[in-house]
Formats: sequence, structure tokens, C-alpha cells
Amino acid sequence: MQKLSFRIAFGGIASALCVLMMLSASIIPLMTYIFPMLSGLLIYAVSYECGKNTGLAAYASVSALLLILSPEKESAFMFAFFFGYYPILSVSLDNLKLKAVGWLIRFLVFNISMVAAYFILMKLFVGYMEEDFTGIAALGLLFLGNILLILYEIMFRRLRDKYVKSLRKKLFKRK
Repeated sequence: MQKLSFRIAFGGIASALCVLMMLSASIIPLMTYIFPMLSGLLIYAVSYECGKNTGLAAYASVSALLLILSPEKESAFMFAFFFGYYPILSVSLDNLKLKAVGWLIRFLVFNISMVAAYFILMKLFVGYMEEDFTGIAALGLLFLGNILLILYEIMFRRLRDKYVKSLRKKLFKRK
């Protein structure tokens, strides 16, 4: 019973922190892309401590709340379409024997997610950044996004290792 109560409590606290952080992206516009990335790291911590199912449940609840409540829709879409579930997916892809296949899947998921997110944003919110995402400009931004995916993956791995090796011992007083 204690394990179930820990999973519920930890998942709820991490989800609340994600929502709070993401809602503050509307106050600090510079954090439109940074807060979804950091919130994804909190979802990873839930997944690591409580299992993938709890991590995915936290991701789903945060995504639903953000899509309804957040005035910063772009940030909410970035979390819901990619950064919320990507840390869980990334760990699974690390276990593949062929690393090139893992990277190919990462790039495919990223590109499909970003195109879908911005397509839906532009269709739901008529005129939303439509002039910014046409032709060569869209391809250029997608290319830069792929470079940022590599940098994000490096950052994520370092923070994940830091969490597993030292931070969680301090937080939970466990080995």
C-alpha cells in the first residue's frame, strides 16, 4: 500500500510542478521551449521512480490540463506532442542493440511530432504563425530543430545520469 501511495503522491506532485512551470511560460515568453523540456525531465523522474505506466499517466494528465488551461498554446503543444513523452521513449530507445536505428526513430518521431503540432496549431488558431512556416523557412526551422534534438538528447542523458546517481539519493534517502 505504501508503494501505491508513493506513486500517487509523487506523480501528483511532479504533475503539479509541470503544470505550474508550463503555465509560467505565458509569463516568461523566453521559456516557451525550455519549460516543456524541463517538464519532460520531471515526467522522466516519475517514470523512473514509479514505472512507465505512472509516467505516462502523469504525461497524459499534464498534457490534458495544459491544452485546456494554458494561454501559451505553443508551449502546451510542444509538451503534449513531444517533450512530455520523449524522455520515456528515449530510455526505451537506448536499449536497442542498433544505435543507428534508435537515432532514426528519434528523428522520425521528432519530425512527425513537430509537423503535426504546428499543423494543428495553424489550423485551430487561424493565422497562427502561418506566415512564418511556409516553404523553405519551415524546412530550415525543422532542420534547426533536428540539431536541437541532438543537443537536447545530450543534455537529457547528462541530467538523467545526475538524477540517478546522486539527486534521487538526496531526495528520497534511498540507495
